[in-house]
Amino acid sequence: MQIREANEDDRADIISLLVQMHEDAEFKLSAINPEKLYNTVVHTVQKGVVFVAEKEEEIIGSIGGLYSSDWWSEEEFLGDLWFYVYKEKRATGAGLSLIKKFILSEPNIQVRLGHVYGGDMERKDKFYERLGLLKAGTYYVTEKK
Repeated sequence: MQIREANEDDRADIISLLVQMHEDAEFKLSAINPEKLYNTVVHTVQKGVVFVAEKEEEIIGSIGGLYSSDWWSEEEFLGDLWFYVYKEKRATGAGLSLIKKFILSEPNIQVRLGHVYGGDMERKDKFYERLGLLKAGTYYVTEKK
């Protein structure tokens, strides 16, 4: 397995991966807008930081994010938009390798990672904490009626 920077040729594989991530969510998410998904992936590959995990020339996972800043500051951080590894490929260590590569890609700015749409939150918290990351808040949502 290798981790590499994503390129334009990876768009379709990343989109397929993200559609699967959406389908695997523990609760109902709003419908995917295909044009918005496509444009976001293209923009993030071009302007942000995107890595893919590849095994035997097949993309099995990805992490992607953009640069931003808090509403009160000009100080930039790198925040993830997505992080996903196909369920059947998680034993490969791709997830850990993707996050490490993402964090190391920007050693001089803060990196912010989150997990929002999925179950087993305690296990995911421990995963991030083992990487030396600090928990900085919680996300609450209302259910659609």
